Amino acid sequence: MEVLGWAGTALVIIAYYPQIRHLFVERCAWGISVLTWLIWLVASALLLVYCVVGRELLMCVVQGVNIAAIVTTIVLVRRSNNVCPYHRRITETIARQ
Repeated sequence: MEVLGWAGTALVIIAYYPQIRHLFVERCAWGISVLTWLIWLVASALLLVYCVVGRELLMCVVQGVNIAAIVTTIVLVRRSNNVCPYHRRITETIARQ
């Protein structure tokens, strides 16, 4: 069963990668709600406390990864000052309709 948990943790890391990469490379935060990410940060912090108290190592690692990825995302969103070509086309298409 523990292998499933570690596989899930790996998927969490993989899931965050495209968003963080896009923010880092393109400096594009189009459509990202910082408030949503802050709520996820608080939720992950609470879950981390729960896992530490319950001495659940695997879930502590998952929440640690979540917190690191969420903080990275928020920091990159705050420094973003660009709309990438892909999102610019979407915005222009919507504006024309």
